[in-house]
Amino acid sequence: MPQPIPLPQLNDPDALTPENVDDAIRFKTPGFYVLGTMGENKLMTVSYVGRSDDDLAVKLKRHAGNYSAFAFATADSPLLAYQGECRLYHALKPSKNVMHPIRKGGAEWACPVCGQ
Repeated sequence: MPQPIPLPQLNDPDALTPENVDDAIRFKTPGFYVLGTMGENKLMTVSYVGRSDDDLAVKLKRHAGNYSAFAFATADSPLLAYQGECRLYHALKPSKNVMHPIRKGGAEWACPVCGQ
């Protein structure tokens, strides 16, 4: 039986404002994120999963005003950002994602969950 793929660790959710993004991400980096609404006890209802291959803060700030909360993780490379996005996409099945995360490269960019 295959081992389940562990979910990536994300930072604690916060209100999605440009100021909070700037406070949380202080350098240009790839990464992946979830967007949604914040409930009680900082529990987040996720409705979208995404990534940035080069500048996570810029990408998150584009979503400010459309979603009220975010959580994220930085990644050491665009490939690792893609893999994190895929794991979250398959585990959370977010309602606003209409299609599987888009891969960029060759075989090394196969989804770690479904191989797509």
